[in-house]
Amino acid sequence: MKTFKNKESDFDRTTNPPKLEAHLKKSITKIVFLSAALLSFVLFVITFLFVYHIVQNQQFVRIIELERNWANAVESFGKLLNVFSEQTEIFENEERVVNLLQQIYEHYHPLVSYPAFGRSDGKMFTYPKYDYGPDYDPRKRPWYQAAAQNPEGHVLVKPFLHAFLKEPTIALAKAVYDKDGNLLGVLALDLLASHVAEALLIDRSYIVDEMGQILAKKGTLKTFSHLNFVGLEKIASGRVGLTNYVAKPSIAGTYVVVEDSLLDEILISLIAPLSVVSSVFIVNLFAVRRLRKALKKTVVQPMENIVEAARNYLSGRGFEIEEIEEPTYEMKMLASELSDMVTIIDSQTQELKASYDQLEASQREIEEAYERLRLEEEEIRYAYNLLSEKLSAVIENFDEPTGEHVQRVKKLSKFLAEKLNLPRELVEQIELYAPLHDIGKIKVPKEILNKPGRLTYEEFEIVKKHVLWGAEMVGDDEKLKVARNIVLYHHERYDGSGYPFGLKDGEIPIEAQIVGLVDVYDALRSDRPYKKALNHEEALRIIVEGDEKTLPRQFSPELLEIFSKYSDEIRRLWEEL
Repeated sequence: MKTFKNKESDFDRTTNPPKLEAHLKKSITKIVFLSAALLSFVLFVITFLFVYHIVQNQQFVRIIELERNWANAVESFGKLLNVFSEQTEIFENEERVVNLLQQIYEHYHPLVSYPAFGRSDGKMFTYPKYDYGPDYDPRKRPWYQAAAQNPEGHVLVKPFLHAFLKEPTIALAKAVYDKDGNLLGVLALDLLASHVAEALLIDRSYIVDEMGQILAKKGTLKTFSHLNFVGLEKIASGRVGLTNYVAKPSIAGTYVVVEDSLLDEILISLIAPLSVVSSVFIVNLFAVRRLRKALKKTVVQPMENIVEAARNYLSGRGFEIEEIEEPTYEMKMLASELSDMVTIIDSQTQELKASYDQLEASQREIEEAYERLRLEEEEIRYAYNLLSEKLSAVIENFDEPTGEHVQRVKKLSKFLAEKLNLPRELVEQIELYAPLHDIGKIKVPKEILNKPGRLTYEEFEIVKKHVLWGAEMVGDDEKLKVARNIVLYHHERYDGSGYPFGLKDGEIPIEAQIVGLVDVYDALRSDRPYKKALNHEEALRIIVEGDEKTLPRQFSPELLEIFSKYSDEIRRLWEEL
């Protein structure tokens, strides 16, 4: 063994640093797991994007296959017409024509309805038999003329609503000629689109015409009311909310559409990435355990020998290191380079401290950025609220003598919503959108709104339309659902006596019930060209007990209870405004 001379040490024995083995375990675990986390993240993103791309391509495959099946199904009936039209001897005999139509109907119903043959002399045959009237001439019909102009094959008529069955229908027609080339007539089939497509459609798919009318569907649909198919000539894809769709033009002016939930696609795409990440972490766990054992033999145990030798050295017993079981070059060098090791450790400590300072500075920058974003959000909310109030003031100029009605409806609606313990977000939206309840009155003629006397029946019917006009102005955006409910339903009554739809009980959204009650209360307490304002007690009595126009059953019992319970606060709020 090599012996070193004792040296003085400035090591503070009062401190209790971690043991080398514990320190290495912690550091290695941290570094390895951070590396594994980074690798897992990269693999996760790559795998997710790859699988998601495959999932989306599957949607294109499905739409192509579905469109091909749909087109083949329709064309198969065209081929059937071609076969029948070649049997010209059948169409020269009325009885055989009727038998053929009956056989077609019985064999292919309900896919085919009312097979027909329009003869060249203008006589019409159909099964089941239908009386078209003496003035009906099939030769003047578009399907007859189109087939007559195309003697080589059958023609398709774009989807229409069947006159008898009231179902979307696609018509096929084929001109029939005798052996001498004379036109005998036109054989036609009406295909019920929903029955033809019933066995073809997959879940959340549908077929529409150019006008967006659904011909056949399967499952719950989310996109059909949002899409415009005019001018679509090739496969198109897009997203409506959380629903992806792929649309493809098809035969006879129809379009095949397949929907898929974005959330389902994401969940499916997550399976493979999560499996990869799990595998990486399992391999990492075994690797860390093997690495710890190796380090114990090659680093920890030699270091403990060095520490023991250092203690002996400080005790004056000399610096002797026990033989290392698996010696390494570094451990041998460490015995003679202790001072350099201390220098390296100090240097690394400084680097770690610098990194910590950088992280701390970054944290402060993030907190400052968050505060700026919060302030900007508050400014946007303030601007939105101000815009709502300005718009409400415009409405008041059409119907109210002052703008105070808007503020009273706003504050009292918020008060009742809070007392009903509604969610905070809903209370804020009621406060924000209550002033817009009569926005539709902008479309009501001003001479009707400002008429001093009682309105005629016709005039009142026009005024009642302001809720529908207002709902059209607000639109169908989901973010404005509360505003639309208030505008459209605030004249509905709990007993079903309101308008425009006569809703009752829980069918009326709670926000509309609140604004409706506040609107009645404020109307009773306000001067109008046709009446004087009432005081709070008189208005409360009419709402709770009723009169010739207002009845308590028109309002929710729960709302009436809250209104009566907090009557004094309501009067104070109203008089403050």
